[in-house]
Amino acid sequence: MKTQTKAKAQSKTQYVAITTDVQQVNQQVEKAYTLMVNAATELLKRFDVAKFRTFALMDHSKNEQNTNLVKEFLCYHWNITLSMSPKDGRFYIFIDLGGEAIEKFGSILTNNLLRECYQLTQSTDNTGGIEYALRVNYSPSDSLHNFYYRRIVEGETGYVSIGSVKKEVV
Repeated sequence: MKTQTKAKAQSKTQYVAITTDVQQVNQQVEKAYTLMVNAATELLKRFDVAKFRTFALMDHSKNEQNTNLVKEFLCYHWNITLSMSPKDGRFYIFIDLGGEAIEKFGSILTNNLLRECYQLTQSTDNTGGIEYALRVNYSPSDSLHNFYYRRIVEGETGYVSIGSVKKEVV
């Protein structure tokens, strides 16, 4: 006896057809990414020096060269990237931590961000949820800062915007 199943609605990317289930999970991952960027931006308000409060936002959907990247937040302290896997179309959030910022300011700032990120991706119903999506990388080299300074010096483009948060008055 043969059974027929209805095909799920799909949208296509350059690499893989994405099911509605994956689209729904991707929306949750993108929402978590946005909340992480908001938390990161809030943490920057405590610095006196403008370079430590400055950030770049990149909308890679406007940049044809980066087909797997979706959005990116870059500051002196971290690089938070929303990307899509070309294999299955699922979104992932990568947080790159630079050694220089941790050496200069200690780990409390980064720990506060990571705590928030883990809470945002944590499953509350004992399922995998979007916990799979968070990937943390540590880079002891200056590659994060080189990327940050290059983005700031190159200035705004069609897909890069640069901003700075105001110092929080205590």
